[in-house]
Amino acid sequence: MVNMEQTLSKEERILLAAEQVFSRKGYTLATLDEIIKIADTGKGTVYKYYKNKENLFYTLVQKKNEPFLEKLKVIEDSEQSFSGKLRDYIIEMLKFTSDNLVILQVLFFDFSGANRGWQILTDKDGNFKVISRWGNKPTAEEEEILRKYFEILHSHIIVLRYILEEGVSRGELKAHEQMNMWAGHLYGGLEMLVFHDMDEGMDFGHVADVVVDRFMNGHKS
Repeated sequence: MVNMEQTLSKEERILLAAEQVFSRKGYTLATLDEIIKIADTGKGTVYKYYKNKENLFYTLVQKKNEPFLEKLKVIEDSEQSFSGKLRDYIIEMLKFTSDNLVILQVLFFDFSGANRGWQILTDKDGNFKVISRWGNKPTAEEEEILRKYFEILHSHIIVLRYILEEGVSRGELKAHEQMNMWAGHLYGGLEMLVFHDMDEGMDFGHVADVVVDRFMNGHKS
């Protein structure tokens, strides 16, 4: 359990408590009452800073995403080879997903709308659209919630797309008009690898080496 140091601000204590509860229970089963109890604060304080559970979760995700996205951009801007950038990107992605497993699963499964029959589509420029495969269409409010979480995940995909486009410009990859789509598929595959196949003590460097090798060389002997 998180040790709530009283030197932390109320906002920081609430976010730490929220991370503990969301990481243990997911989004649906998490309650503000449990978060409030762990943070040792009042319900009014939580509503004052974060308004509701969804906004509290979003704030937590944003706080985690900002430093992670900076790490990805440092890799993108580095002077190393294309394959080196791709390897480092994969390692950081695997680490981040492993460290924030439940929170990332909530983003992928609860806030993608997939479990309600919704599908998010983007064109080659990354423009956002929601279609309904079954059930009711999302309301304008629901679509806006989908959009803001999608933008967080898409910020990771954009960096990967830039790295892949650099590989094309260097002549190491074939050009493709749907590079945003291919970046999304590779990104999603990395996430699913951790969600479904992660073993304790996974060697992220080894996994990255295998993925880069298969990506660059296929299954040639």
